[in-house]
Amino acid sequence: MTGSGIPYALETALGSIVEDLEFYGLGKPPVWLLGGSCGLLLHGAQLAVPPRDIDVYCDLKDTWQLHQSLLRYAVSPPEEDFSGSCYSLRALYFMGEAKVELVGGFRMGSGEWQYSVDAGMLQQYAPVRNYEGIGLVRLMPVVHELIFNLLRGRDGRCQAIAGLIKQDMAAHLPLLYQLIQENHLEDHLQAKLEALLEISTSIEI
Repeated sequence: MTGSGIPYALETALGSIVEDLEFYGLGKPPVWLLGGSCGLLLHGAQLAVPPRDIDVYCDLKDTWQLHQSLLRYAVSPPEEDFSGSCYSLRALYFMGEAKVELVGGFRMGSGEWQYSVDAGMLQQYAPVRNYEGIGLVRLMPVVHELIFNLLRGRDGRCQAIAGLIKQDMAAHLPLLYQLIQENHLEDHLQAKLEALLEISTSIEI
């Protein structure tokens, strides 16, 4: 393990990703956010199991441009993935021993509700930090991570994420309410969020 808590092979790969995905001089560079267990560790979450891979999230429109920058590591190009009631344009890479996934346009659910990842919107809420040995990383907001893991039934991880949010609840509430409203989350999911965070999610904003 390293100081960040991320296994050394993954931390080294993440440093390469940060370097390769810098787009100097572009007026509107592609947006990417570090999510999953690596992102949560950098947020300061206490996880029961160390990360096994790196998850990079982006919007559909940026997927191929980001892929081109990681092309030399590619195992498979961006391909449509419909597994587990989810959709994404997903590419796989190996950097040494480290597995990396690029996930574009992720959404899950069907019918009246559907949870979607809008990286372009989420970046305004995403903390940007400079980590020794890695570089400048924009982290997926923890509110997204809480909803995502709740939808995937990862109760233990949800408890850890909720603990982070409750450290500074006021800073996270605007995004929480926005995601609930925009994605029309079902009542039982809102009830679980309320129980985890010890708040009401029915407040009008």
